[in-house]
Amino acid sequence: MTTMMQTALHPLRLLALAGTLSLSTLGLALPAHAQSQITVASTAYGAQRNLDIELNKSIIIDLPAGVAEVVVSQPSVAAAIMRTRTRAIVQGIGGGNTNIFFIDDAGRTIQVLDLRVIQEPSQVGNALEEALARVIPGSRILVESVTLGDSTNRVVLTGTVLSTDDKQRAEQVAVQFAGSPENVANIIDVAGAQQVMLQVTVSEVKRNVAKQFGINFGAVFNVGVANVLQFASALPTSNMPTESVKASFAVNGNSISSAISALEGRGALRVLAQPNLTALSGESAKFLAGGELPYQTYEVDGDGTRRPTTIFKPYGVELSFTPTVRSNGNITLKVDTSVSEPQADMSITKRQANTSIEVPSGMTLAIGGLLEERSSQKINQFPGLGDIPILGALFRSRDFQTEETELVILVTPYLVNPVPAGSIAVPTDYSTPASDAEAIFLGKLENQYGVAGSGGMRGGFSGSVGFVLD
Repeated sequence: MTTMMQTALHPLRLLALAGTLSLSTLGLALPAHAQSQITVASTAYGAQRNLDIELNKSIIIDLPAGVAEVVVSQPSVAAAIMRTRTRAIVQGIGGGNTNIFFIDDAGRTIQVLDLRVIQEPSQVGNALEEALARVIPGSRILVESVTLGDSTNRVVLTGTVLSTDDKQRAEQVAVQFAGSPENVANIIDVAGAQQVMLQVTVSEVKRNVAKQFGINFGAVFNVGVANVLQFASALPTSNMPTESVKASFAVNGNSISSAISALEGRGALRVLAQPNLTALSGESAKFLAGGELPYQTYEVDGDGTRRPTTIFKPYGVELSFTPTVRSNGNITLKVDTSVSEPQADMSITKRQANTSIEVPSGMTLAIGGLLEERSSQKINQFPGLGDIPILGALFRSRDFQTEETELVILVTPYLVNPVPAGSIAVPTDYSTPASDAEAIFLGKLENQYGVAGSGGMRGGFSGSVGFVLD
């Protein structure tokens, strides 16, 4: 039996010798689980040592005294084979923890090994960790992989990356190794600022000009009680303005009436909306400053009955965006912004831009623009009479309209951090109600900030002014 054991352990003796030469030659102190031989000093007599060993691997233990007895608390986890009285070979048999006691001839404890048998590092985990280090520069990602009995790889990602985008990319790569997202646990921490504030500027100017000019002319001629001639300029009156000059006269029952209508109008509209919204990288945020306009529609039930239903349509300044901070400092944005307003006919006019862009923090990009010019001209006339040169103007009506619209939409993202409370001014900090004197004598409601000359009264007064006097 002794001869057979020596023959079987002969390769281990060579392995132990190689491990000893490598450690002594290089002067390296490797971790316990990476060593092939451990020497217990005489000063550590009776001490306890923690030791990790991989499954199906062995390690040589040199002891300072002869061993009379070896006790392994969990033989299914590890085994201890005495090569000589002072040299033992410990083997990892099954995963788990155990204690190994080495006892001398006097019954004293030479050494206690608190042993943990661990699984061999997964080749999938090592390959994934190397791949992540290559494809995501600046990251420090650690991979722990466990292969289950059905050859399924379970992966746990830890460490730090520079951005949320890198965290998502790491998870996507890990899914390729693990087979499905359910097999990947991503607990990577993101370093650096990950809050994005988006400032959207919607600037619009509208100009319109309207001119209307028309003449309505009619006459009635009678002979006795018979109406022998009646005509009128068949011009539609629905579009005619109320600004008109009318004249009529009648002789012997015959009448002539005319109306000259004219209108000229100009209008200008300036819209400037600048909503700001902040969100975490990878998360969506929405903003609405306006209201909802109700309108009625009909739904058909299963029995064919039409029932009225009220639907609310939002209007105002709307902004929704999803930012993603990239590792190079740029910000990828999915932006949906619009400015809408209700009209007198219960409709809603809307200017909207929806796009995906990538810009550096603090840089501005125009995502939408519109330059539109629309002109229309309409002439209504009495058939035949309206075609007569010069005199035909008495039987014609002209309507001319032109509209010009200029629209620009700009976006500016910023990487932001929280600030101490009270360090940001709000509009109510500078807006104060007018005093009784300013309200009574000057008709002011408040002192407006940012308006030149509005900080105080024009002129002055002396004495007490107001309804309630102290």
